[in-house]
Amino acid sequence: MEKKAQNSTTNYAPEKVSEAVEIHFTKIVSGGNTTISGSIRKEGTEAGTVSYEAAGNYLITSLKPYSTLEPEEVKAAYDAIPDCIAEMLND
Repeated sequence: MEKKAQNSTTNYAPEKVSEAVEIHFTKIVSGGNTTISGSIRKEGTEAGTVSYEAAGNYLITSLKPYSTLEPEEVKAAYDAIPDCIAEMLND
């Protein structure tokens, strides 16, 4: 039987970027396109999102509400995200 499409969803363990901040990632591979979404959380409360799409060639990180994170937590998140995306793409 010939495959029409193959889809794959991978949920990753939270990536701790500081003592109180972690990012939960999910990668979806569908029809040759890879999308990655992430939820940035501080002590269990949503503090932002991450969106990556291979087909559209974009990576968007949004912190909302921005005041939820301390300046060092913002830096830690922005430092970690590109490495996390690269690791998931090579997974």
